[in-house]
Amino acid sequence: MIDKFVSNAGYRIRRAGKKVERIIPQVKLGSGAGRAAGRFLKEKGLDRPLRIDLRFTGCCDASLGLRADDINENDLYVETGGLTFIMDPEVYRLAGEVAISYVEEAGRKGFLLTSERPVSEWEGFGVSDIQV
Repeated sequence: MIDKFVSNAGYRIRRAGKKVERIIPQVKLGSGAGRAAGRFLKEKGLDRPLRIDLRFTGCCDASLGLRADDINENDLYVETGGLTFIMDPEVYRLAGEVAISYVEEAGRKGFLLTSERPVSEWEGFGVSDIQV
């Protein structure tokens, strides 16, 4: 197995024979985020990775969100906290490493995603649910 760092893209590529794996350097899970995501997947009966992607609401700047999805051939991935997270390489180039926290307070309940390179000036203000 060869482990190669691709500096212009910011992620590692592992080659094992003909199989190519693309690994996101880091997804950081805050307190309670992994448990909340795992509980959601279990309640929905889903055994799928969670995709970190861009969301557009129509009225505001883009934001990062989570969606239960299947892995695509070119996706980057990382396993952490018993969960698999996937991301399109273009989204990774835009956002960089991602931190996921879970917020449960009056008027706000859900996942809060922030990134190494914020995708909008409002990043970190709104919470979101996992889309299916």
